[in-house]
Order: sequence, then C-alpha cells, then structure tokens
Amino acid sequence: MDLLTTTQIDLFMCLMLLLTLLVAYFKLDRCRAGHGLLVAIIIVIMGLLALEVTSVAIDSRFNPEVATHDWLVPWARLVNSLGFALVPVPGLLLWFFVHRWTGTAMQGWTIAIGSFPVICNIILSLLSFNGGILFEIAPDNRYSRGPWFALSPLAFYCGQMLTVFFIFRQFRELKREETILLAVTAALPMLIGAIQLVHATILTIWSSWAISTVILFVGVMVCNAETDELTRLDNRTAFRNAIHVARTMNPLRLCVAMIDMDGLKAINDRYGHHAGDDAIRTLAATMRLVFDRKTRLMRLGGDEFAVLEFSDDPAAIYEKLCNVEERLAQHNAVSGKPYRVAFSYGLACSREGEHLDDLLKRCDNLMYERKRNKYRKA
Repeated sequence: MDLLTTTQIDLFMCLMLLLTLLVAYFKLDRCRAGHGLLVAIIIVIMGLLALEVTSVAIDSRFNPEVATHDWLVPWARLVNSLGFALVPVPGLLLWFFVHRWTGTAMQGWTIAIGSFPVICNIILSLLSFNGGILFEIAPDNRYSRGPWFALSPLAFYCGQMLTVFFIFRQFRELKREETILLAVTAALPMLIGAIQLVHATILTIWSSWAISTVILFVGVMVCNAETDELTRLDNRTAFRNAIHVARTMNPLRLCVAMIDMDGLKAINDRYGHHAGDDAIRTLAATMRLVFDRKTRLMRLGGDEFAVLEFSDDPAAIYEKLCNVEERLAQHNAVSGKPYRVAFSYGLACSREGEHLDDLLKRCDNLMYERKRNKYRKA
C-alpha cells in the first residue's frame, strides 16, 4: 500500500475533528461539567492522528524514498515513542469525562486506576526508544513491532474495560441514551482498533477513536439540548418532545404526574439560591433513586417537575411518589438543614376518548388542590 492510500482515512478524520473543534469552540458551554475534557479528547486524537501520519510518512514500507535517509531513524523513534506513550491518554480523558458527566467525585484510587495504563505506556515507550521493546526501527527506516508490543494494547484494553464497567455501574445517574452513548464511545476503539492489531498496515485505531469522539460530541450536544443542567433530569424541551409523541398515540396510554416543590421561594429568599438549588437536587436525586428507567423524570423549570410513563397503571406511580415522600421525610429528619424538602403532586392517567390537553390540565388541577389542602392544614 502506498503512502496516500494508507493515510487518507487519518487525514480525513483530522479534518473532521478540526471542524468538530471549531463547532465546539462556538457552541459548547464551557461551564458545563466535562466539556473541557471533551475538547481535550478531540485535541489529543488530532495529535495522535498527526503522529500516525508522520510515522507512516517516514516508514520505508509505505514510502521507499526514505530508505536511504538514515538521519530519519531517531526521528522515527521519537514519533513512535510519543505515539505509544499517548495510546491510553484518550481513554484516561474519557475516564475523567464520565466521572464529571455523572457528577461522581474523583478519588485518589480512581485517579490511580485511570492513570495506570498511561504510566505503563510512558515507561515502555521510554525504554523502547533505544531498546526495541514495543517497536524497532531498522537502519532503512522500516518499522516493526517489538517483542513486548502486546503490552501496550493490553494496557489500553484494560483501561477501556474499566471505563465501560464504570459507565454501567452509574446507570442510575445516567439516562438510557447517555449510557449507550458513553459505552459506544469507549467500546468502538476496542472493536475497530483490533483490526490494526491483526493487520498492522490497516490503520484503524485512531480513526476509530476519531469516529467515536465525533459521535460523543454530537451525543453531548443532543443530550445538553434535552437535559436540565442542575438536576440532570430531562428538561422542558424533552417534555414537549414526549408530549408530541403522545399526541400521535391512538389510543392514548399515558400517566402524568405534575409536581411542584413546596416553599422553594421561601428557601431561596431566606437561605439563598444555593440552598434552593440544593433542595432541587435533593428532590431530583430521590426521584431518580425510586423510579426505574421506563419512567421519564423531568424538571420543567424553577420548582416544577413532571413524571411521564406510557402506561395506564397509576397505582405503580402513586406508590413510587409515596416512596419519594417517605425518603424525603427521612432526609429532612437527619439532614440538619433549617428547611424541608417537600412537594405536592397531581397524578392522572388518560381516559378513553380524553384529549391530551385535558389530561395535563387535570393533573395541574389535582396538584394545586393538593397544595391548597396542605396550606389549609398548616
């Protein structure tokens, strides 16, 4: 295979990542968790693609003209050493990204586990510059794999498997589409990259990383559009989209609970908006803990939430709402905070021949009636 044929996919993916980086610069919210790491992943993959193209360009297997340029040998060693040292870095950045995306605190042992493949590859790469452990560069600039080459992909695969394992462990903190998105991002380089491990001249490792990074970027943009930043529940846009889907159902099978937090304005006024945000997050986390994935949990804005389930069984949702109330009561008893986290709700399921707008209005009326009854008792 000639030089251009071998590297054309890498060159194309470099261009695609450059365009992605430009879109990220103008469109990504830099304050959102993980967005800086996403940009870092894009930049690192672009750098690794450039190193791979350079390595191929000075390899006499693909470019016979360099066979007589012995002064290129140390440069070939340097380029390949850098490439091998950076092999696990995108996986490490993805490991950090998943933690930031799910709001999971990075502890010392998680940083150590994520960094272990990088440290191993850096040591092996330094030893390979003159020792030929991972790779060898012949005097005619011909690259070949070293006797310990398998250690580098082994470290990479271990790191990626840990990331996939962590993603599925965090299933309660992630929506279904987020879990699939992150798992595909981590798994795609392992699956497609295996082709290059078997056939060294077919460059698939970094092009597959580039593809998965673009998929991750597009997925993050879509998730951001339908995710509430404070609670990581679905937002009002997702609610409107779900209602649009419900309008196409015939017959309509939908249970809706409209939820309004009790006393959020008083919490904000008396204790500050940080306390109000904490109360909102507490309610959202409790709802996520109780409800399963077939139920859509949404924050419509401010103190308004909604629960949607495409079924005609209100008893199951009612039981879970009662469970949320019980858990919040337990939280209020032990939290030591000067305010209570509580809510009022209206729950209704579609009736035969009922219009969707009437169902939503019925939910609102039930919720406000429940709130008025609470205030009367108080």
